[in-house]
Amino acid sequence: MLAFGAQAQGLAPDILFEKVSPSVWVVQTSDAQGRPVGRGSAVVTAPGRLVTNCHVLAKSSSFVVKRDNVSYGATLEFPDPERDLCQIKVANFTAPAVELADINKLGVGAKVYAIGNPRGLEVTLSDGLISGLRKTDKDELEVVQTTTPLSPGSSGGGLFDDQGRLIGITTRGFRDSQNLNFAVPANWIVELAARGQANLEKRAAPMAAAAPSLGAVTRPGVELKPEAPLRVGDTLEYVLTDRYTRTQRTVYYRVDRIEGDRIVFNQGGLIERDSGEVVSITTPAGGDFDGAMPPGGWVKPGITSGQGWRLNYKALLAGQPATFNLTATAGQTETVNVLGESVKAHTVSLTGWVTIGVGFNPTSGRFTARFKYAPELRRVIHFESKGEVNGNVASLRAFSNELLELRGINRYGR
Repeated sequence: MLAFGAQAQGLAPDILFEKVSPSVWVVQTSDAQGRPVGRGSAVVTAPGRLVTNCHVLAKSSSFVVKRDNVSYGATLEFPDPERDLCQIKVANFTAPAVELADINKLGVGAKVYAIGNPRGLEVTLSDGLISGLRKTDKDELEVVQTTTPLSPGSSGGGLFDDQGRLIGITTRGFRDSQNLNFAVPANWIVELAARGQANLEKRAAPMAAAAPSLGAVTRPGVELKPEAPLRVGDTLEYVLTDRYTRTQRTVYYRVDRIEGDRIVFNQGGLIERDSGEVVSITTPAGGDFDGAMPPGGWVKPGITSGQGWRLNYKALLAGQPATFNLTATAGQTETVNVLGESVKAHTVSLTGWVTIGVGFNPTSGRFTARFKYAPELRRVIHFESKGEVNGNVASLRAFSNELLELRGINRYGR
């Protein structure tokens, strides 16, 4: 609930800490083997609900919220990576929720306090001032700038006014710039559930327009038939897993027509040559496999084991326009099982940088990908990628962790 009214005299720091510190917890993330990955902070905003930065969770397979010797298993409920806010859910959790401040009543110079877990030091209090209220071209608040010290582990913690009301979720600072730190506006939390649910539905919804028509004879998981060329009506079926939100959806590439050596999928959303070269993608159906794809496709013609090459191009990361600067290396050819049949496949690894934004303040982050390409099918059968760009404002953030796998070739009428 938003707080309104005249501003009262500020609380003493010890009283403020006693009031709000029970609502700030550690987030401990782990990989698939249960090994610790990192730490951040989270703030209780409703019964059994906490809010943190999405980048705190980005590389984890599981996570808990903890304080002292008490920990609770937690799950991601609503992700809003564009704003770097994620709501997590904890069962049987009774920690008190904070009160949200009316950010519109604050100004530059106001006294603020941060509570988080910098460098693993649980529930640490620091203070400072609001040094800037950065807005978009539409005059909407996008980031709170503060002199309050922030360190690794502070991400996801709370920035409070002198009454102990939450004005922001602390997100990051510049390493080489003293007292230049940032928080995501707390009033965005009110919109988090709706935006997060819309994001989940968008990621989970199948591509209805690309799905096989009711008249098609579809047999998921039928024999591979690598020697059989694609025909009109055939459908390639993949499963796209968003490892970040732990959601899956089926992705279909349906052959609508064949024009000479060109194969047209999904009403022109994807056009390939029969050699497998990608001519164009206007509707990226397969997440970053399509969106982040370099011109011509992921596969270099005439690929051989040990071959390396560089890629510098513009595409999309998690739907955001981005520039990629990658190095690719082809590994050894191996025999893999695809839909019950053994086929030869090249494994290619890519690593490098992806940059979002142009002009004065571009922001870069790491990007890695690995895929298996089956020459007999002229098709990528397995693709996984990770990308993370964590800028100071929403327009300079993108997070991606995806897996795309071939699950079926449904041959129309055959």
